[in-house]
Formats: sequence, structure tokens, C-alpha cells
Amino acid sequence: IGSPGGTGTSKAIKRVKWQKKINIMTWNVKTLNQEGKIHNAIKEMKRMRVDILGISEMRWLDSGDINVDEHRVLYSGRKDGKHEQGVGIILSKEMGKCITSFTPISPRVLLVQLKGSPIDINIIQVYAPTTDRSDEEVQEFYNSIELVLKKLKKDELNIVMGDYNAKLGEGRTSELVGPFGLGERNTRGDDLETFAMTNNLVVTNTWFKQPPRKLYTWKSPLDRPGRIVRNQIDYILVNKRFRNSCTTVKTYPGADINSDHVPLMGAFKIKMKRTNLKRKQRYDLRRLKDPNIKQEVKLELNRKININTEQNCNNPDIEKEMDELRKHVLEVKEKHLKPDKTKRKSWMTNEILDLMEERRIHKGRVNEYKRIQSQIRTKIREAKESELKEKCQEIEFYQDRYDSFNVHKKVREVTGKYKKSNCGKLIDEGGNLMIGTEERKNTWKKYVEKLFQDERSEKTPNRDGIQGDDILEEEVQVAIKQIKHGKAAGLDEVE
Repeated sequence: IGSPGGTGTSKAIKRVKWQKKINIMTWNVKTLNQEGKIHNAIKEMKRMRVDILGISEMRWLDSGDINVDEHRVLYSGRKDGKHEQGVGIILSKEMGKCITSFTPISPRVLLVQLKGSPIDINIIQVYAPTTDRSDEEVQEFYNSIELVLKKLKKDELNIVMGDYNAKLGEGRTSELVGPFGLGERNTRGDDLETFAMTNNLVVTNTWFKQPPRKLYTWKSPLDRPGRIVRNQIDYILVNKRFRNSCTTVKTYPGADINSDHVPLMGAFKIKMKRTNLKRKQRYDLRRLKDPNIKQEVKLELNRKININTEQNCNNPDIEKEMDELRKHVLEVKEKHLKPDKTKRKSWMTNEILDLMEERRIHKGRVNEYKRIQSQIRTKIREAKESELKEKCQEIEFYQDRYDSFNVHKKVREVTGKYKKSNCGKLIDEGGNLMIGTEERKNTWKKYVEKLFQDERSEKTPNRDGIQGDDILEEEVQVAIKQIKHGKAAGLDEVE
């Protein structure tokens, strides 16, 4: 099932034993809506060996599924043009192959489902309203998560993580909230515990004894030596049945993305399965504009057709000849028209990444940190200007060759429209959220059946004896020449 039902699932699943433990992290980054921030996040993922990174306060618009530096980025944001709120999940290259479904619920809630062994994994990334928001908005937030949890199976590992903007405080209060919290509880902490108890979720980072610097997830702007103002407001919750799959949870104050939050990472004992996606081979028919390639294709295809015609001249069989022709066309496409797999060059430079690492090292030295941050902004601006200049030169090059296809393609790249792969949630006629693959299939099936429902009789008029003029070869040639280029192939894969 495709958009708006989210990403589809593969038909074949291959078991892999490449990983028994995965690192899952959640981080409020304050924003990824700044040049270089997404690369900064991925750099930290690689350094800390993070497999899955949940993002709170991402601040990207709409929802989508893109690839950045061999990492898969799924996000859900606002649709009104305001760069506020927003959640996302970044997955490593290997983890990206395990995704079975992605459902953006709201700018505060996102669901990603992955294939695991022996159980599947469902990750809900959240960003709760801040303390200045109304209680009604907070309750609506928790209700939206519960709506998703009710759709998920109880015998699967369900992880609900993110910035809850709530303080549970120190001391055990139930079998779901452990003794190793931080500070004092507030009223939003009561709301969080009620939510956890209602849905039988364990707050994992309250069950592992850590030093205070490995417990806090947010540092106040008022924090300074001699007056420490730090709180624990980010949490990783798992369903009680699988609480032992989480072996440890702690924060990493040394990580840096120019945010006042600290990432919270949990280690999970999980085996993953890779979804064996059968991707359709794409071909670049624009290569036929090259006279040399066009001549090679023409000669080879004619040679194959002539050989086939000679072999079948004594016993012609139209169906067999069509199958042979299709086979020859596919062989020629495979040999001459495969697209260039050269990766698109990123504007991000090693110099900028090195400066980000230097900034992280000086995280405790305010003046040095600000100086390096200023350098990073300058280098990013220069790199983006250089990239824009190169792309404008490419556009001029294709304009001179009257290649409108590549002109529009490069314009889309410059404007950023090329990267969007919009996704959405699927709602049935009753207003119910559809999450499971089978649910989505059935919903789409009912919709299409209703859309094309025809009450007319299936009786067809008798046309026996009616015969039109023969189709001329010249008419076929004219029709072929009128076919538009660049359109998707049919089931026979002939373009």
C-alpha cells in the first residue's frame, strides 16, 4: 500500500543474524531546520554507534521519507507552514532495511514499525506539549498515543520514547516507575505515570542506577557552577512484557548538536530481520539522445529481431514472436540503458564535520564553543553558496543543450522539492486510523470497489459480424511516434 497509507511492506522477509543488540536513542535537538543540523545528528549517530535515533522538536514541515548520507530519515511535522514541534526517526543503513511501515500521526507523534526476530518492533517517537500549554492539549497528546497503542499487538515490542516535558522525580512509586529518577515530581509527571499505568508501560530510565550526570536530559539556561538546574524530562517506555529486552539506559552529556537537551540511549537485545524489497530496475531512456548509444541500440535490436524472424519464418507464431521481442528489448535495455549510479555530491564538507567535532570537545568552555559555532555557520554558508553556483552552471549547461528534462530536475534540486517523499496516515470511512498492513489493504480495497462500483448489467451488446477496417502498418508507426517518452512501463516492463 502506498501513500497516503505510509510505506509499503515487502512480500519476502529474509532472516539475518548480523545483530543481537541495537542502540536506540531519543534526543530533543531543538531544531533540525538549520543547514547542517541533520548532518550533525548523523555524525553523532556514527560516533556513538546509534542504530535508531528518535528526534523531538525537529521543526520540519509536512511528513516524508528521505535518505541522507546513507541514513533513512522519517519525519512528521506541521502542515500550516509553521516550523514548530515536529518529530522524526533517523535509521542507520542496515536498520532502514528492516522497516515494514511508517505512519506520521501528528506533529507530536510518529510510528515506525520494524521486522524483528522473534518479535516485531514498534517505535513511537513523541514530543509532549511544554508546561505552558493547557491540560486539554496534554490530554489530547496522550490520547493520540493511546489510539496508536490500541492498534498495535501486545506480543510485539512497543517502545514509546521522546521528550515528555514531565518530571517523575526520584523514588519508586509503582511497579512501572523505578527508584532512579531525578529531582522532584511535577503535575505533568503525574500525567505521565497515569499514561504508563493505563497502557502497562515501564519507564526504563528510572530502573537503572546511574550517577546524576547520566540521568538528566535537560539543562536550564540558568544552570551554572554552584547553581545546578538540570531535569529529567525525556524517557524511553516499553511494554512491561518485554522490559528485560532493555539492558541499560543512560544519557550522554558529551554528545553535541547545539541543544540544551542531552540524548538518552537504551541498549536492547533484539534480532532484526531485513525486509527483502524487490525494487524495480529503472532505465534511463534519455541516454538514447547520445547518437553513439542510439546507433548501438538500433543495430543490436535489429540484429536480434532478424535472427528471430529467420528462425520462425517457416512456422510463424505471433505470441511466441511477441515474447521473443519483449525479451530482446529487455536485454538491450539492461546492457545499454542502465542509469548512472554516481551518488549526488553533498555540500557538506569534512572541514565542517571536523569543526563540529571540535565544538563538541569544547562543550564545557562557553567562549570557545561560541567561537567555533560562528566558524561553522560561516563555513556552511560558503559551502551552500558554492553548491548553488555549481547547480546554476549545470542548469545553464542543460539549457544550452535544450534538455528540458534535466533543467527541471536541477531546478527541483535547487528549490529542495526533489527530496520530498510525502507520506500520510490512512483513515477509513468511520474516521478510524489504519496502521496494520492488512488493515490498509482492506481499506484501499473497499475504497476502490466503492469508487468503481457499477450497478449496470454486465450484459454486453452482441457485436458479432461487425468488422472494421484493417489496421495499417503506417498507422502503427504513427502511433508509436506519438507515444510520450519517460512514462512508466507496464507489466511487461517494455518502455
